[in-house]
Amino acid sequence: MIHFALALLPSPAYACGGMFCDAVVPVDQAAERIVFTFDGPDVVTEVQITYQGQDDDFAWVVPVPEEPELFASNDALFTQMANSTVPTYTLQSDSTGGGSLGCAQDMNLSASKDSAGGFEDGDGVSVVSEGTVGPYDTVVLQAENADTLITWLQEQGYNLPDEVELVVEPYVASGQYFVALKLSSDKDTGDLAPLGMRYAATAASIPIQLTSIATIPDLPIEVFVIGESRAVPDNYLHVQLNEAAINWYGGGNNARALVARAADEAGGQAFATEFSGSTDIMANQLWFDGMVDVTYLAGLTDPISWVESIVFSGIPASSQLNALLTDFVPPPSGVDDVTFLSCPSCYSGQVSAPDFDPVVATEAFRVEIVEVLHDQQKRIDAAGHLTRMITTMDAEEMTADPIFVLNADIEQDVSQSHIAIDHTRNAFFSGDVQARTLELADGREYKFSDPQDTNSMDAVELPVALIIEDLSATGEGTIVFDGREDAKADAVAFSGGCASEAADSGAIVAPVLLLLAGALRRRRG
Repeated sequence: MIHFALALLPSPAYACGGMFCDAVVPVDQAAERIVFTFDGPDVVTEVQITYQGQDDDFAWVVPVPEEPELFASNDALFTQMANSTVPTYTLQSDSTGGGSLGCAQDMNLSASKDSAGGFEDGDGVSVVSEGTVGPYDTVVLQAENADTLITWLQEQGYNLPDEVELVVEPYVASGQYFVALKLSSDKDTGDLAPLGMRYAATAASIPIQLTSIATIPDLPIEVFVIGESRAVPDNYLHVQLNEAAINWYGGGNNARALVARAADEAGGQAFATEFSGSTDIMANQLWFDGMVDVTYLAGLTDPISWVESIVFSGIPASSQLNALLTDFVPPPSGVDDVTFLSCPSCYSGQVSAPDFDPVVATEAFRVEIVEVLHDQQKRIDAAGHLTRMITTMDAEEMTADPIFVLNADIEQDVSQSHIAIDHTRNAFFSGDVQARTLELADGREYKFSDPQDTNSMDAVELPVALIIEDLSATGEGTIVFDGREDAKADAVAFSGGCASEAADSGAIVAPVLLLLAGALRRRRG
């Protein structure tokens, strides 16, 4: 499968990779968020990974098609982008009669420096560069074979399991570079700091096969792609959710679980698009001119005033910003960082920072925070279009690296806002609901036989993937499964009180979905 992907697009950009540690204390990836930016001949990749486990002495390895430029990213990019594009499911109330339910609901689902130069060490490993990026010790290298690569990394203190050799071999054979990271031993456990990589590429890809070595069931993967047009999965399928399966009366709280089910219906390798539209949605989210006056900051000799001027400037919060501020101005003993930064002036008489130098502190702030946010905002504004895609995957499904391309031919906009209408007729005096119909955006209506029982739709076996499609860089793609007519029939059956017939209809559709997905996966292999 990996050879097919590499042959299809000879220079994909890779992100994520595998996180490993020793066999005594396993560390699992808890979630992955990746931002790809198509920037001229390059793809800029920024990766955020959180993990579960107690061991902070982990190793992280990712293959890339060309020699990369590494840089420190910032958590604010992922937080602001996720919050700005999060799907919402709103149930509007349309009530007639003597009383109104007043039940409109809105549910948000979420929120380097080279020092080595290229040299051959004589053991089949070529170290291209090594340095420090953010909290990481980094090395970029190539190897003659997977065995020499893993052996070299293990000898350098990277805790890699021997079984990683099998999944690394295809990348080595195709001449990939490898970026290896170690988190410094004096760093705190918790979320990993984001890493940025820039290199020449014609597409974006996630080397998910490496992730399979240390992952959790149904690992959530969120992909944000910034470019001139909408992004689509090229070698994975694309699914559109059946909104009849959404728990509208629960604020859409099952939407993420439905994505997992829809991907399974498509054979386990599929993405859903949660948002596609203008990057205007991210305007001024990370940086705008005048947000912070560094000249003014450099003249603030009082450490509390310096911290407070930054905290209340409007600059987006991030773990990197918190760490920098508290490194230069430590909170009083017994006060945690978050409490201190929420009100620095509350501790003005308790802070001890005798060596505080506003010029040095401001320069570090400018380089490590301001320049990073400014560059990120500049890339977003220049691109024009943002796509957010999501899936979940088990380890056994991570057999092919998903590739993402831009497609200007398909519908460009996918709204993050989903609306349904709850039509009710109420008793004039008591206000009791006497009749209820749920109307979806596509016109389907579900009339409840028991207007008090809004959970009755749970008994209807619906295909969660309303449409399964095969998309690529050009054209409108091929529909592999179209469940719209069956969905209309299910709505009619449900509205007539024939829940069993609707269930039978759904039960017939499900095996067909699996057969279609299986056939397509065989074709792709």
